[in-house]
Amino acid sequence: MSDDPKPKGRWMPILLAVSLALNLLVVGVALGTAFRVKGGHHGKAPPGFGSALYRALPKEDRVALRQELSERHVKGSKHRSQDFDALGTALRSDPFEPEAVQVLLQQQAQSMADLQVALQEEWLARITEMSDEERQVYADRLKDVVRRGPHRRNRKN
Repeated sequence: MSDDPKPKGRWMPILLAVSLALNLLVVGVALGTAFRVKGGHHGKAPPGFGSALYRALPKEDRVALRQELSERHVKGSKHRSQDFDALGTALRSDPFEPEAVQVLLQQQAQSMADLQVALQEEWLARITEMSDEERQVYADRLKDVVRRGPHRRNRKN
């Protein structure tokens, strides 16, 4: 018989700690998912203002606005290409001139603002052309869009 007792395995407490950590992780993910799906903070966020106005429009108006945006995008592509070339030149300049980059950034911001104004004007023109009844239906659809929350990007319309 041996006087040395059998050495205790140190792996058992480590295995229990890892198991507890994994169980807590699973419970945390499940509770977080349930909270979000059941209308937690993320579920209550309204959609963006412009996207809600767009999504509530009738399909033919959405298609027309998308076409307008596409045409403007194509028209502006030459300017954007030139602006990217100018930005590349400005970033490589030695000495670096942040003022030149700032001018390009301001031009891009103004271009985006002009696009937004044009789309808002087109949206308002379409709303103005609607009859009272059509605007009431639109207002109801808008309320539904806001109630549903942010749009998942799995559909085009």
